[in-house]
Amino acid sequence: MNTSAAFWKSFPRKSIAGFLLGVFFIFSALGFVNDIMQMGQQPQGRLILGVLVSGLFAVLYALSFTLLRRQFWKAFVPVFVVHMLVVNLIGHAIPNRTAMSSSDLQNRLVFDGTSTTFCVALGYACFVYVSITAARRYARVHAEIVLATEIHRVLVPPIDTRIDHFAFHGRSLPSGEVGGDLIDVFPHGRGWIAYIADVSGHGVAPGVVMAMVKSAARMQLSSKEDSTDLFERLNDVLYPIKKPEMFVTFAYLAWDGERLYHSLAGHPPILHFHAATGEVTESACSNLPVGMFARQQFVREPVTFAPGDRFLLYTDGLLEIANAKDEEFGLAGLKAAFAAHARDTAQANLDAIIDAANRHGRAEDDRSLLLICC
Repeated sequence: MNTSAAFWKSFPRKSIAGFLLGVFFIFSALGFVNDIMQMGQQPQGRLILGVLVSGLFAVLYALSFTLLRRQFWKAFVPVFVVHMLVVNLIGHAIPNRTAMSSSDLQNRLVFDGTSTTFCVALGYACFVYVSITAARRYARVHAEIVLATEIHRVLVPPIDTRIDHFAFHGRSLPSGEVGGDLIDVFPHGRGWIAYIADVSGHGVAPGVVMAMVKSAARMQLSSKEDSTDLFERLNDVLYPIKKPEMFVTFAYLAWDGERLYHSLAGHPPILHFHAATGEVTESACSNLPVGMFARQQFVREPVTFAPGDRFLLYTDGLLEIANAKDEEFGLAGLKAAFAAHARDTAQANLDAIIDAANRHGRAEDDRSLLLICC
């Protein structure tokens, strides 16, 4: 119901009025058709009431279908009962008159036929107006989405790069035309930082915030400052300019030339494949998401690793993929797919994880993966 109400609020009022008028005129013609079937024996008052009742109750039926959708029957049944009661009351209150002369009958049938044609033509004109308006509106929105999709593709391209003794492979798969996920690798100083972010929500708005996150992160990292304060700086930038209910979960690995560090802000744990044992462990930090409060403190921790190890950063859209039984792919499914192919090539490892998730169920949220090979 909330989704339908939001849809109608976003729909132009002229188009709503045109649609309802179209329904009214098309179905009000049934009142004239009914008079033809009764050979024009209805009094004029009953004819007028029949035309109005046919059109008005058709509008109520249309509203019940549009607003309630699958639960339309909650309104349809009582409206139908009232409709039948009104029709019966009119029939008893205004009975048919006696037979008409042939000339009067001919004039009445001509009037009914002309009125029916007129009502159908008006209803058709209203629907054409609504269709043209909706088509223009869709064309404008579609053009904006195409532009936003192109911007998203530029801002979040697939990652396949190498820095010193580390290789990076990443992919972001939006659930719609525009996603709110972000993957990035940025060399700075003697090292690099690889991060993944997930803006709350879906659609264009999170995509815009995602672009701001990448711009702010790269500006901070390009200033040659240490990545220790990255989350604090991002929080200071994003908190005052985003919607109050929006926030960003974040995870990164950073190499300073000597040690590897990780930090997370409300994000699922980083998975670490240990080449020596074949075990997959989890690395996490107890930080809140970025942008929730005006002033926040974030911590980072060192990570030990060995040659051949791999790290997997991902967004929760991958974990939340559910099957027909409403069972989520979850962290267990992700760890199993990651470990089973962690000795394959990096690209094969990513493909195997995505294929396993797709076999499990249909994705409803953006999915992003960033694989770091030591």
